[in-house]
Amino acid sequence: MNGKELMHRQNSILFILVSVFYFIQIMVSIVIGGFESIYSLAMLFLVFAIIPIVLIYIKVNPKITMYVIVSSMYLFFYCLLKDRPYLVNYLFMWLVLPLCALYQNARLVVIAGIASTILTFYAFFYLREEIFPNVVIEDFIYLVMFGVFTTIFLLIFIRKISEVNDKLQQLAYQDPLTGAANRLLLKEKFNFLKEKRTHSVALLFIDMNGFKKINDTYGHEVGDQLLKRVVSRLGDELTDTDLLCRLGGDEFVILSSNIENSFLESLVERVQMALDEAISLNHQTIKVSGSIGWSYTTDISQADLETMIRDADSAMYRAKGSELQDSHSTDIVKD
Repeated sequence: MNGKELMHRQNSILFILVSVFYFIQIMVSIVIGGFESIYSLAMLFLVFAIIPIVLIYIKVNPKITMYVIVSSMYLFFYCLLKDRPYLVNYLFMWLVLPLCALYQNARLVVIAGIASTILTFYAFFYLREEIFPNVVIEDFIYLVMFGVFTTIFLLIFIRKISEVNDKLQQLAYQDPLTGAANRLLLKEKFNFLKEKRTHSVALLFIDMNGFKKINDTYGHEVGDQLLKRVVSRLGDELTDTDLLCRLGGDEFVILSSNIENSFLESLVERVQMALDEAISLNHQTIKVSGSIGWSYTTDISQADLETMIRDADSAMYRAKGSELQDSHSTDIVKD
């Protein structure tokens, strides 16, 4: 799920929660004052709900919808307190602040904290006799402090949640050894390019030659360090829009978009040169190489990731050949 889809869902969830609160309030009002007591309340809700409903339904920019929903909530509570200056309505107003934390947006929480404090000022100094009849004016500072500390707590909560989400995303989308993307991120990036109707897509399949000999001779620790160095080198040859993915073992895939054939050939040459350059590890110079095959299409709407991987894999094996495997055997020389 991308960021916009997530925010659309968050907008829907927040509106549902607000609607649940509204209907609970309607039921309480019916029990206390009868059906005639809910007319103004119903009209008030409809006035402030119609715009968010339309924005959610037609899926306008979700960030704009988010601010409209929150603004509508505070305007609703302002009118509600003005029409029904009850302590319970004032307390319910403070629920908007933690609800805003649903978006994990620090700026929105700060804005909501300021809005809650403004409504607290209004309720205390203009509706004090109805809402705070037994509260002295000096106690206003405690209400403000409550808002400040609640806002700070939510900001800390959002930061911690963001840190956890970043770590989880790293575990979900990155190869733990090399830091390159994994197959899941490759699939999501490929689907994103299809939805975006990208002009062209190229997929390079890379297989290291003689990697097993390095592991057998010097152990897996040296092999792991070698893979990390290879990923670093390959990354230097790529643009910000390219994606380097480790499929497993010593196999890698590079996904590139909006690339012409001439630039693709140049990319393959640069990658090949990066692979063929010797690597120094633990006072040893390890001569490595890799075989590359690629798949290219301009019909992105009909493209299939697994098919492109298989085609590029087949091309890589054709390029490798039995003679290439012998000529590119790993050569290890002590410094």
